[in-house]
Amino acid sequence: MVLQQASAPFPVDDPVLARALEMFVRDGWIDVRRLGAASGVSRATLYRRYGDRDRILGEVVWSQAAADLADLRARHRGRGATGIAESIEELLRRSVVRTSMRTFLTEHTDTALQVLTSRHGVVQQRFIAQITDWIVAEIGEPDDIDSRTLAYSVVRVAESFYYREFITGEPADPGAAAVIIGRLLR
Repeated sequence: MVLQQASAPFPVDDPVLARALEMFVRDGWIDVRRLGAASGVSRATLYRRYGDRDRILGEVVWSQAAADLADLRARHRGRGATGIAESIEELLRRSVVRTSMRTFLTEHTDTALQVLTSRHGVVQQRFIAQITDWIVAEIGEPDDIDSRTLAYSVVRVAESFYYREFITGEPADPGAAAVIIGRLLR
């Protein structure tokens, strides 16, 4: 297997990433040495096939988020800007209470913020792509700005209220994020 671009997810049925997901759900972290041992491959092979630990973490987090996004999209489809804002609010609420994400963020804050918000990682880029698709499908291409730039703004607003505890010390506020996102999209 050749290392894939950050924008291309690994196959859903990849056994190594399935083990990585199990480890992340249980521990809120992925120990690459233990992952290799559990998967029957060396650490060097893991890095050659999947990239670094941050990429593996990003893939695992994205697999959880993608499942949530598919569910939320089905429930809020056809509701325009309000549906998009409500979907994002619900995604943030789910993530706030997910034990693995809490552990990841509280025990590995710097790595978590890098994995989750870096333009070089898989998570933020895929969120932007997903929200771009929703914008185009739900409200159409904006006249005054391209949909990807608008989606980037939506994602950054969502991130700022989700990670607020780790940035300013205030609690996460998915509701405030949804209100602002709704206004951005109208």
